[in-house]
Amino acid sequence: MEIPTEVKNQKLLLFAISIASFMSALDSSIVNIALPTISLSFDVSTGLVSWVSTMYLLVLTSCLMIFGKLADRIGFRRIFLGGFLVFSLGSLFCALSPSFLALVGSRAVQAVGGAMLGAISMAMVSVFMPPGERPKAIGFVVTMSSLGVAAGPFLGGILTELFTWHWIFLINVPVGILACVLGAAVIPSLPAREKTAKFDGQGALYLFIMLASLIYALNLGVALGFASPSILAAGVIFVAGTVLFIRRERFAPDPLLDLQLYRQRDFLFANLGALLMMFAYCGSNFLLPFFLEYVQGMSTMVAGIFLTVPSVTLMIGGTMSGALYHRFGPRKLCVGASVIYLASFLLLSTFGVATSTAVIVLTLALLGFGLGLYYSPNTSEIMCLAPREKQGMVSSLATTERNAGATVGIVIFELAFIQSLITISSREGLTEGALVTQPQLVEAVLASAFDLAFFVGAIVAFIVIILSFFTPDPENVEECEGEEAGMMV
Repeated sequence: MEIPTEVKNQKLLLFAISIASFMSALDSSIVNIALPTISLSFDVSTGLVSWVSTMYLLVLTSCLMIFGKLADRIGFRRIFLGGFLVFSLGSLFCALSPSFLALVGSRAVQAVGGAMLGAISMAMVSVFMPPGERPKAIGFVVTMSSLGVAAGPFLGGILTELFTWHWIFLINVPVGILACVLGAAVIPSLPAREKTAKFDGQGALYLFIMLASLIYALNLGVALGFASPSILAAGVIFVAGTVLFIRRERFAPDPLLDLQLYRQRDFLFANLGALLMMFAYCGSNFLLPFFLEYVQGMSTMVAGIFLTVPSVTLMIGGTMSGALYHRFGPRKLCVGASVIYLASFLLLSTFGVATSTAVIVLTLALLGFGLGLYYSPNTSEIMCLAPREKQGMVSSLATTERNAGATVGIVIFELAFIQSLITISSREGLTEGALVTQPQLVEAVLASAFDLAFFVGAIVAFIVIILSFFTPDPENVEECEGEEAGMMV
């Protein structure tokens, strides 16, 4: 693929990419706050209405790598503009859905558009932005993606309260139209890569089956029980899909995922580190509202305010890491960020009933800041270690790994908490009656169970520290940032 040496309107291009990253992330979280209202609107159970969120996550994660590969073959511009078109149409269908099934189906359409946008954001930065500006640009895109996740519940609550839940989706339509117009004006048209083989449709099918069954099992496993027939069946399908996918990719003429990339230690460790960081962050974020409400006695609104702290510091960390990249290099940034991350989880694992507000705010601030500081150098490394003709593939791969890490993290942290609660109660000989008559025991037992679950994050953060020491030296990064970026493989 021939890359233009100069891209006009770089700021507008970065803005267009950031809108895509923001909207794809926003719609993964904006709907959750409106689920009770949607449940009443269509008169469906709370269990059934969760499919409005589950369907989006399932389709989004399962399609990311497919569109990343397609972008490498037909160009980023087509995928970007097509993504916003599909996303906007899906949003309109969601808003106008006459039935619950129509809403769930429309969410699947919307997720396809979100996958097209999320798959190529980092690849477009890596390909179109000047070498010296890439770390800052990646930091900005990471910040906008984080802002989308953080703003989702807040914006969704306001729109649902002031108008109706339909406006959660309608607001995407004018934004999508604006982004299409902007993207058409500033995104360069690159010549499509010469096709040496047909698109790996068989691999795409196996990948979709593999990821869809995994997301289904993890999202509904706790509610239905991991021993339930549907979850066990999903597990079998996941294993079979994984085997078929790996076997297909090893011998496909133009594979959807180049497994040879993982033979490079730096690439493998960087991707593993990113997955583990998101695993710990989303797992802890899932438990924190329960800790703040059940142990600290906060109201839902107050707990929500506290939980904006890591989102804000994540954005600050992402912005700072881009500016500090050239000064300290990726290794020092990644190690320092993961040390901060470890410190936050060690503090989390000491939380209790008497923990002060100041300590809680400091800990949450460190949690978000560590993640934000880590992602820009980590993502820069992942992208520059990939060949130019595989930037779309690797961009979508990184996003898929993080989504999968987030989903697995929520499940593992929840199971760790439940098992810790059962173990502590059994060890102390606490009966249900004792807990009812002595409510102070409830807070103490819950706090101990939360602490043990949060310590899982400390273990994960320690592993990331070790992986970060293998980040390439600064002199290698300079080579990686040159015009031949990605040719180190």
